[in-house]
Amino acid sequence: MLDEKWISVVVNEKGNSEKVSLKDVFENAHKYADLAGDTETQDFAVLRVLLAVVQTVFSRLDAEGNPYDFIELDERYKPINEMDLEDEELDEYKESLMQTWLDIWKQGKYPSVIGDYLEKWRDRFYLFDDKFPFFQVTKDDFITNKVKKGKPTTIYGKNFNRLITESENKKALFSPKNEQKNNKDILNEDQTVRWLICFQSYTGTGDKSAFDIGKYKFSIGWLYDIGGVYLKGKNLFETLMLNTIVFSDDNSGISFTQKPCWEASSGELVRSLLRGHQPDNLAELYTAWSRAIYINPHMDVGNRFICEIVKLPEINHQDQFLEPMTLWKYNKLGENKGKFTPKKHQASSALWRSFGLLTDYHNKKNKDQSHNPEIMDWLAFLKENDFIENRNIKVCAVSMEYDNNAASRVPVDEIIDKLLIDDYVLTDLQENGWVIIINDEVDKTKYVVEQIYYRFVNDIKEIRNIQSSDFIEKKKSELYFKIDQPFKDWISSISMSDSKDKKIIEWRKILKSITVDQAKHDLESANSRDYIGIETKGGIKNIATAYNSFIQRLNKEIGEV
Repeated sequence: MLDEKWISVVVNEKGNSEKVSLKDVFENAHKYADLAGDTETQDFAVLRVLLAVVQTVFSRLDAEGNPYDFIELDERYKPINEMDLEDEELDEYKESLMQTWLDIWKQGKYPSVIGDYLEKWRDRFYLFDDKFPFFQVTKDDFITNKVKKGKPTTIYGKNFNRLITESENKKALFSPKNEQKNNKDILNEDQTVRWLICFQSYTGTGDKSAFDIGKYKFSIGWLYDIGGVYLKGKNLFETLMLNTIVFSDDNSGISFTQKPCWEASSGELVRSLLRGHQPDNLAELYTAWSRAIYINPHMDVGNRFICEIVKLPEINHQDQFLEPMTLWKYNKLGENKGKFTPKKHQASSALWRSFGLLTDYHNKKNKDQSHNPEIMDWLAFLKENDFIENRNIKVCAVSMEYDNNAASRVPVDEIIDKLLIDDYVLTDLQENGWVIIINDEVDKTKYVVEQIYYRFVNDIKEIRNIQSSDFIEKKKSELYFKIDQPFKDWISSISMSDSKDKKIIEWRKILKSITVDQAKHDLESANSRDYIGIETKGGIKNIATAYNSFIQRLNKEIGEV
């Protein structure tokens, strides 16, 4: 994997892509625009593996490749002892980490020490290997750690490949591959690596085999359960650097010793997980396994892909603030009552509608029941300390949607969204700053859709005697769809020098125009029954009176803009 080409990257402005090796991707990250894998969820999983390399290397070595004073390393650049620093040493270590980050950022490319580190761990980066297969277990691990009923679950290429996700019992209706000669099950080496990383992150519950250690809660893949959020720069180097969090203000329970999965044997890793170990560092979290996966190292790649898998315990979801790349929700009911858990993105809800969860806005309103994604706090830290210049930042959202069957949780779609926004605007947390203003406009926009337009379409529903609530949800979704791109364009157009009052009026004019046009369309599609209307306590209600009431409420809320 260090030399073979398996990572797909965008190489120019035309969007052309090519495959590069693990060493290549770091040597030339500044020349590549982005990752270009098979799916966005796969790219997110691969990005985190690349981040695990960066987090590990520069937690131990500076930009010149020299070890920090506080760490004693072995010949493979691995700490000899767990880092246990006193307060003064910890402050100095943080300063060193930050200086390393800044030195690399100013260079605009990664130093050669990453390649040096990878070379020292070369034996851990083979896809097919009898002793240390990448992201996999060996056959002996299924013997040492007893599997219930003695048999792992067999998975074929068409289930491993998340573009198909087809079991032996259920056919994929729109597969990118035909069925001739087991074509759906065939994966080449580079596809296998990418889907292996993705499968460990987005797994599901369809497999049945577990280890015989008593009852434990099975992982479905950590990324499957989070609302992924990350920052994107102008090239892959910037994207990696912007998402490299060298330290957190809240260090409780977090280790500074980075432990990516490849630095342990598969046996050590599985035994640790079965004993209940939870990740305590970012490199470990970014390379977390959901399954003990065995791929025959002597498999003929030209034939049907087959692997064997056994369920591993899940990562604790409650208050798992080690995870920096997710939205959070505070639970007032259920088994997670009084705790935060990751908040998955919803296909029906654009990222801008969760803008308050990305920023300090809700922290100011209800601090005990809100928690920022750490990645957004990191961006604010970089801006406050002038480590990055003014630039447009792309905030990216990614989730995998699964079916409603709890017994399988088969992937059915990706949820992808992006916000392009000036970093000054995104981190302007003053009392009358842009974050507050944007959130107020988000709330107002949602009020217009959820209350004012809702009452109009509810009147139509009542006039037509429609029993199903689907009518209202469908109409609201239509309006949100029409608002979505204009709102994103409005946010991306804001600069630090803009007049706040003028930008507010600008958006409200757009919002009013879109909402009125939607209501007019509803009015123009009315039939005679809608105009005849119905008798109510207040008199005749028809679509014309409902429309007039809607306009009055809209003008009262938005004003005569």
